[in-house]
Amino acid sequence: MSEISLLIAPSVGLPADRVDALTAGLADDLRSVRGLQVAHAQSPASEHGKSQQAWELGMLIVGGVFSATTMRTVAQIAIAYADRVKARSITVRSGGNELVITGATRVDQRLVDQLAHLMAPGSAEAAVGVAPPAAQDSSRGISGS
Repeated sequence: MSEISLLIAPSVGLPADRVDALTAGLADDLRSVRGLQVAHAQSPASEHGKSQQAWELGMLIVGGVFSATTMRTVAQIAIAYADRVKARSITVRSGGNELVITGATRVDQRLVDQLAHLMAPGSAEAAVGVAPPAAQDSSRGISGS
């Protein structure tokens, strides 16, 4: 089973509880996709306390089998959510590779191909900062870094 992380970047500075609420809303939307497991990203707690782990603010971990249809659906949900909450972007990460999606991003075959490359380990096109030329077109709302 593969995993990706989704990181919400609000358009303005928001308090932690509001970012957490935005993240929970995106998680609820993603849970509607059959076969995906969605959870808040965890990180080691930085302070001494009872909990050994803390949530990564604004970040979700999504696991499952990512077919082309599933990737298209995840992209559509992320784009609609970014547009609806006026988020600056949602970054999709797999390992060290990432793809930035905004509300202005169009879901087309090129985006699905970029997501497929993102999920393919060792793919040159998936490397951070090395996106296909169309992915760097800022008017489309997609970038490779």
